[in-house]
Amino acid sequence: MLNSNNKWMNLAILEAFRAKGASGKNPPVGCIIVKDNQIISRGRTSLSGRPHAEQNAINKIKDKKKLLNSFMFITLEPCAHKNISGISCAELISKTGISKVFISCEDLDPRTSGKGITILKNNNIEVFENFMNLNSIFLYEGFFSKVINKKPYITLKIACSLDGKIALNNNVSKWITNDLSRSYSHFIRSQNDAILTTSSTVLADNPELTCRLNGMEDRSPTKVLLDRYLKVSKNHKIFDCNYNQELIIYFLYEKLKPIDDQNLEKVSYVGINSNFDNNLKYFNFIFNDLALRGINNLLIECGSVMNSFLLSLNLIDQLIIFRSSKIIGNDGMPFVNSLGFQNINELINYKLISMRAFEDDVLEVRKLN
Repeated sequence: MLNSNNKWMNLAILEAFRAKGASGKNPPVGCIIVKDNQIISRGRTSLSGRPHAEQNAINKIKDKKKLLNSFMFITLEPCAHKNISGISCAELISKTGISKVFISCEDLDPRTSGKGITILKNNNIEVFENFMNLNSIFLYEGFFSKVINKKPYITLKIACSLDGKIALNNNVSKWITNDLSRSYSHFIRSQNDAILTTSSTVLADNPELTCRLNGMEDRSPTKVLLDRYLKVSKNHKIFDCNYNQELIIYFLYEKLKPIDDQNLEKVSYVGINSNFDNNLKYFNFIFNDLALRGINNLLIECGSVMNSFLLSLNLIDQLIIFRSSKIIGNDGMPFVNSLGFQNINELINYKLISMRAFEDDVLEVRKLN
C-alpha cells in the first residue's frame, strides 16, 4: 500500500510541476483522487492561480457520490481562506466524503498554515502530513521565499565555456553552448514567473527574454529590466510583449522620466531613489517589490558585473550552469569577477544538487549551502 501511495503522490507532484511558472502569484499544486486503487480524477492549479488544484479535480467528477471513501493526494496543504466562491479548498474537500488526504507540504502562508489540516481533521478526515515532502519541496521554494523572506527565490543562469568564460575578449558569445542546452534554457524560463536582466546586457545582445519552445510561447515569464538611466529604447526586443507578457523597468526616478507612449500599455516603470547607501538595499528594494507583485521564482540572465554584485551579496539562491566542452582561455570574459574574499572560510558555497548531460554540455544545478 505504501508503494502505491508513493506512486499517487508522485503523479500529484508531476501535475504541480506542469503548473510551475504559470500559476500566477499562487503556488503550483497538484492533486490526484484515488478510489479502489484507481485514479478517478486529477487536477492542478489553473493558469494565473484560480481555480485551485483540489477544486479542479473535484469539479471534474460529475457524480459526486464517487468521491465517497476516496483518497486525495495533494502536494500542498489545502487553503483555509475563502475564495471568490465563498469556500476554502479545505472546506470543499470536507463536504465530499473523501476519507483520507495525503499532504506533501504544509503551507507556510499564515492564512492557511496548519489551519487547512485542522479543518480536515475536524471533519473526521484522516490526514497524512509531510508525505514525501522531500520530493515536492522544490515546487514551493519560490512561494515560501515570497511569504517568509519577502523576496522571490532567485536563480542565476549561466552559459559558459568549460573554463568558466561567457564570451571571448571581443564580447562574442554566440554560441558557447549547444542547441540542446539552449532549448532546455527556454524550458527553464517557462518554469519561472519573471526573468531579469540589465541595460548593459540588452544593449550588447538585444535579447527577447521569451520562451521560444513550440507550444509554450504563452509560458514566457514577466520581463524585468534594471535600467537606471533609461538607456534602452523601445526599439529593443525586450519591449516586445506578446502572449500577455509584461515588462517592468526599474530606473532612478529623480533623474529621469520614463517613455510616454500609449502603445506601451504592458510596460511598467518603477522609480528608485538613488540615495540608497549600499547595493544590498538597492537590490532588496527591487526583490521586495517583485514579491509584492506576486513573483515567486525569479530567473536572472545577465553579465559578469551583475553576477558579481549578486553573488557577493549572497542574493542568489540557486545557480544553473550550462558548461560547454569549449575552452576559451584566460583572455575570455569570466561569468564572475573579483568578489574580494581574503579568507577561504569566507567563500560562498553552492552545493551540487544535480548534473545532466546535453551531448557534450553539462548542466549543473547548485543551491546556496
